[in-house]
Amino acid sequence: MPAHQPDPESLEIAARLVQALEGRAVVSEAVGVLQGWQGCDFAQALDGLSGGTGQAGREAEAARIAAIVDAQADGTADPDYGGWA
Repeated sequence: MPAHQPDPESLEIAARLVQALEGRAVVSEAVGVLQGWQGCDFAQALDGLSGGTGQAGREAEAARIAAIVDAQADGTADPDYGGWA
C-alpha cells in the first residue's frame, strides 16, 4: 500500500498554521513577562506590547523581550538543575 503524500496546498496551509501558533506563543510569553515586570493586567500588557504597531510589530517586540529574558536567564537557578550545560 503506497504512503499518502499530502498535496502542496495542504502543506502550505499547515506551515502557515504552525507559524501563526508560534507567533501567538511568543506574544503570550512576552505578555506574561510584561505583567511581571510592570505589575499590569493582561490587556495592559498586550496593549503595551502592541504599541499601535499591529501584529507584525507585536511579534517583533515579543521576540525582543524573549531575547532579553533569555540573555538574563540563569539556568542554574532552577531547583531541578543537575549540572547540564
